[in-house]
Amino acid sequence: MRILLSGLDRILSAGIGTALLGIFFLNMYQVGGRYLFGIGAVWIPDVTRFLFIWMVFLGTALMHLRGKHLVIDFVQERLPAHVRRATELVISGAMLAMACILLGVGWRIMVIRMDIPYTGWEIPTGYAYLAVPVAALLIGLTNLVNLWEWWSGGGAQVGERQGS
Repeated sequence: MRILLSGLDRILSAGIGTALLGIFFLNMYQVGGRYLFGIGAVWIPDVTRFLFIWMVFLGTALMHLRGKHLVIDFVQERLPAHVRRATELVISGAMLAMACILLGVGWRIMVIRMDIPYTGWEIPTGYAYLAVPVAALLIGLTNLVNLWEWWSGGGAQVGERQGS
């Protein structure tokens, strides 16, 4: 499992970095072209929006995978070890349930948006919102691994185990 999650970490990092570079260079082209040459591309804001949506949702999944998402563990760290392990189980289970809800709602939004094309780019906006169920699947996978490791006796979150 650890090899799979390590590979997933690298793939997500590369994809997010590529999206960020794409956004940067497209906007540099758009701004430079408009102010230096008086030309601009109608499709660039749509591609930028598309890349931004994917970058945000894949970044959310990556931070969850690494265990670097926002956590308020003030109370949990002061609990005895056996109670802390139980709270980790509850938290991973709740996050898995939230990922399932996000998967269902994200899929519905994506299907609805398939009928709405981008204005300057003739593809449906639903492809951008496909990022929501994909991120939900990745978050759910991470929580399944957390639950498996908890069940196996590890008790630590995946991000803590990877040392990320």
